[in-house]
Formats: sequence, C-alpha cells, structure tokens
Amino acid sequence: MRTNIYQLALRCKRISDERIGVDKTLIPYGNVLFTDYTIKGAVDEYREAITELQSVIAYKYPVISYELRQHNDDYSRGDKIVHYTAMKTIVDCILSLEERKNAKRIFISHSSKDKDIMEKFTDYILQLGIGLSHEDIFCTSIEEMGIRNGEDIRWHIRENIQKADFSFLMISQKYRESEICLNEMGAVWASDNNVRYFLLPDVDFSEIGWLCETNKADKLSNPVVLDALEDELTRFYGLPRKGSIWSRQRQNFIQYLISKT
Repeated sequence: MRTNIYQLALRCKRISDERIGVDKTLIPYGNVLFTDYTIKGAVDEYREAITELQSVIAYKYPVISYELRQHNDDYSRGDKIVHYTAMKTIVDCILSLEERKNAKRIFISHSSKDKDIMEKFTDYILQLGIGLSHEDIFCTSIEEMGIRNGEDIRWHIRENIQKADFSFLMISQKYRESEICLNEMGAVWASDNNVRYFLLPDVDFSEIGWLCETNKADKLSNPVVLDALEDELTRFYGLPRKGSIWSRQRQNFIQYLISKT
C-alpha cells in the first residue's frame, strides 16, 4: 500500500506538539543573559518518524528531504534547539504542501445504522453518477471513506468537517435519536461550509423540528433534488457531465430508496 506523506508528516507534528517539551534556562554571563534550551520527551520516537518521512518524500520533494535529513543527522552533534525547530518548520511545510490534496471534499454526517443507504448514495450518486473518488468522501460507516484502526475518531471528524468543501446532513429517525449525530451536527453548523440537509425515507418535514429549517431540507428520493446536487458538484469541481450514466445511476438510487419504504 502506498505510504501517505500527509499522514506521516501529521504523525511527526502530533509527536512534537503533544509529547515533546522545551525547557528554557537563563544563564548569566557578565551583563548578558543567555538562554539554554533542553528538549525533553519522545525525541527518539520523533527522530525515527522524521527518518521515515524523509525517506518517503525523497522522490517527490528531494530538496526538502535532504534538508530534513541534514537537520536530523546534525541534531545530536549540534545545537539541538536549532535543528529541532528546523525539523518542525519543515514538517509544517510538508503538511501545507500535502494538506489540500489529502483533504476530503465531502463530509457526510449520518447515523451508522443508515450505513446501507450511505453506501448506495456514495456509490450510485457521488462516485458512479457524478465522478468523485472515494478519497474525496469522508463517511465514517464506510471502510475506505472513514478512519483507519488506531486513529483518533474525534480528531479526524473535526479535521474533516473543517476542511470539507461540502457537508451533507443525512437526517433520519435514527439520526434524530443519536446523541453522537446531534453533536456532529453542531460541529457541522459551526463550520458553515456549504451545509446541505437531506431527509432519508423514514422521516418527513413535519418530524425534523428544530434540527433545521424545513425550507433548507430536501428529500433524498426527489430526482429534482439529486439533479440539483449533480449540477452543483460538477460545476464546483469542474467535472464532466455523464449524461445517460448519471440518469441511470440516479434512477438506481431512487429505486433502492423506494424499496426501503
């Protein structure tokens, strides 16, 4: 499996931010005060992660890789704070270069109990119908679009909400009854990044109450609503229209939703 540069750089940053500290000691020398820095914590683990990152980026960013290796190599025999600070700065640079490429474009807030509908929606509508990649979609209940084992689910949800171009709230009876979903909805509201409200087959406008304004919510089974979504996303991302393929996938999805009622 291809190593993800962004995830490796993120690991380095999280080690330095969360598990490494710097103590400062003022040392008088005549009328001058010098500052001595002591770096403590998971330094060895950080340098191992830096070594792995430096190796992985060597082909894509050869100059950055060289600089990162030099500072890591010189850390033990030079001014530690200088080389540590340089490595932190380089990691931030790598994250900045890779961040947009790795950010999910669509965040889907939903109940895990509606996983079957989410699978069909992402397959028929977003991927086959519109042409988005599974890497563009963050949907926690779908393995390739969610979170890998061992990763912090709260952190990833927060990051993907903040960076997404669009957030879809998939409201159902199960969604309304879930405290986790309602908390997630609050985070989506706070981000205010092109939020779209969709009602699943088991809920109606009269039932959504305070969750959202009824004039902002749309039935997911409405072909006009799906056509509007297709038009918005293809325009926003500059994707080619699929014509009859879109029509067929939209109909496949609607037929599936009808079968669920």
